[in-house]
Amino acid sequence: MDETDRKILSLLQSDNKTSMTTLAEHAELSVSAVNDRVRKLQTNGTIKENCAVLDPGVLGLELLAFLFIDLHQDADEEAFIQQMKSLVEIQELHHVTGQHNYLAKVRVKNTKGLQSFLSQKLKRQPGIAQTETLVVLQSEKETTALPT
Repeated sequence: MDETDRKILSLLQSDNKTSMTTLAEHAELSVSAVNDRVRKLQTNGTIKENCAVLDPGVLGLELLAFLFIDLHQDADEEAFIQQMKSLVEIQELHHVTGQHNYLAKVRVKNTKGLQSFLSQKLKRQPGIAQTETLVVLQSEKETTALPT
């Protein structure tokens, strides 16, 4: 990946609907060369998806929480991961170092929705020893953009 690829990626991160013509102008390449580069970045997995970033508040998902999840020592971690991936409320799941095994990012409508998610979905999963929930009061920065 060279500086031109990084320039293209930066532009696409800020607006993935940027035309090939505009990308070509900024990259100082032909449209066909930029198209080839973008296709290569998609093929090699650098560009994973082209998707809309939705506003959770507009969708009524007002509550953001982070959950620390601890597993029993004999828990089937692969089964746990697959179960967590199937829960639509979980946006992210990370295996972490430190006192806890996993960190999950969860979005729900409100505190009642969080309570329901925790009691009806999460805590019924086999292998979970305990959880700790951190409710976000205000998000100061959220982005999907990566440094390029």
